[in-house]
Amino acid sequence: MARGEAVLYQNGRFHVFPHETREREALAVYHGRVLYVGDREDARNAFPAGTEVEVVDLGGKVAIPGFIDSHMHLMSFGVGLRQLSLNDVKSIGELKRLVAEKAQVSGPDEWILGRGWDQDFFAEKRFPTRKDLDEVCGGRPVYLVRACGHLAVASSRALELAGVTRETSDPPGGLIDRDPYGDPTGVLRESAQEIVRSKIPEPGREALLQSTKEAIRYLLERGITSVHSNDGYAGVKGIMEMYRDALAAGFPMRVYWDLPYDLLDELAEGPLRTGDGDDYFRIGAVKIFADGSLGGRTAALEEPYSDQPDTSGILVVPEKELKEMVYRAHALGMQVAVHAIGDRAVRVALEAIGYAQNRITRERPRHRIVHAQILSPGLVSEMKRNGVVADVQPKFLTTDMRWAQDRVGPRRMRSSYAWRTMLKAGVHMAGGSDCPVEPADPLWGIYAAVTRKDMDGEPKTSYYPNERITVEEALRMFTMGGAYGEFAEHKKGTLEPGKLADFVVLSDNIFRVPHEYIKDIKVEMTVLGGKVVYSRT
Repeated sequence: MARGEAVLYQNGRFHVFPHETREREALAVYHGRVLYVGDREDARNAFPAGTEVEVVDLGGKVAIPGFIDSHMHLMSFGVGLRQLSLNDVKSIGELKRLVAEKAQVSGPDEWILGRGWDQDFFAEKRFPTRKDLDEVCGGRPVYLVRACGHLAVASSRALELAGVTRETSDPPGGLIDRDPYGDPTGVLRESAQEIVRSKIPEPGREALLQSTKEAIRYLLERGITSVHSNDGYAGVKGIMEMYRDALAAGFPMRVYWDLPYDLLDELAEGPLRTGDGDDYFRIGAVKIFADGSLGGRTAALEEPYSDQPDTSGILVVPEKELKEMVYRAHALGMQVAVHAIGDRAVRVALEAIGYAQNRITRERPRHRIVHAQILSPGLVSEMKRNGVVADVQPKFLTTDMRWAQDRVGPRRMRSSYAWRTMLKAGVHMAGGSDCPVEPADPLWGIYAAVTRKDMDGEPKTSYYPNERITVEEALRMFTMGGAYGEFAEHKKGTLEPGKLADFVVLSDNIFRVPHEYIKDIKVEMTVLGGKVVYSRT
């Protein structure tokens, strides 16, 4: 492993900027920063006299700036690695089999937890229920989260522990699904999840640290050197200590921490604000939810769902309350990141951001709309006018295209997942995964943005192809876009001299392979701060 103090990476094909195809053969690293990039001899001569230089040969491979995932949940992903993975489950019968197998090796009072199911992929085309789980869990508490994270199903024992009965009222911003007799089905939407989730024992500190290290290892293997991570475990101090302990144990990751709004009071008591920290951990945005998910029909739409006209989704908090939440964070000097998927939620979020900026004008606060999926031309214009950064997750489309048009109809789809439209309008865009909702693999996200096809290459003509973007544009989203979203474009996102020496070496030339093969490119090496932190060989 390279020490990183003074390293010459040679025989490579370096792209200083993710959007240019000019290649340089060598990059010199000095104390974690890019010293020089260009000709091999000039790179070697760039080091101060007498410097002992380590040489790493890249075998003629393409090297690009390190990937930045602009929206994910790193700690939740790590914890989930130890739970039931339900991403590939194709029926409720298969779901029940997995729960039954887990029950056989679980204590009588042990919670069975899992995530990743999607009723649209089930043969039965329905939600699982508490009765399904009760048949196989042996009376244990079970809590299984849908892929989107905005809906879950709980067993009868889990509902009992949480005190959920037919008399339990729907909480603000949430729904408890009920059968024709008024009894809970076990399905909990949005804030209703917290009723049961609050009863689940949190992982201990050592277990959380170990799972965090496992998640970081996974990300490094996929070329990710920086993340914007929305974590809620352990409180402000605990989060900071957890990432520092992981770094000290040899698991480095540059973290821009997007804290839940519930932790804003705790943060406000101290001196820290957005941007504070060092090169490995910085305070990020305040994460606020405006609505739910499109797959669960809880994304807030201006008009009813095309395939379920009795609902237009859920605003998780009332509009007036959202305005005050955004304003309070804004007034404290914080960036906000508002989760908004439906067009109503995006409108309400933009109005809240505009309201805050009108009350106290701040120079380029770079507030963010996370997801921004169902849009209209007017909303795109407002995003540009308010200087909002769009945090988008292109990989979503590989799943959503199977039912998205059913949810909103062709008219609304024409202005949705509108990456080309936003770029043309001048909206700053950052690319992420929302892992564990989708896998944290930037190459898969780039593939989706460029092809607008699923992982099997369908449809052949692309899904609403007018919104495709180029490879160079997609790379910018997953490098420079993420850096801009965290006020760090002067430090990362490109391989210019003086910036952090974070880069990824690829098995194939991403600029030249057919677009359909981008998803199959492998990460050969990940370099963070000039040090090799992952090597495939």
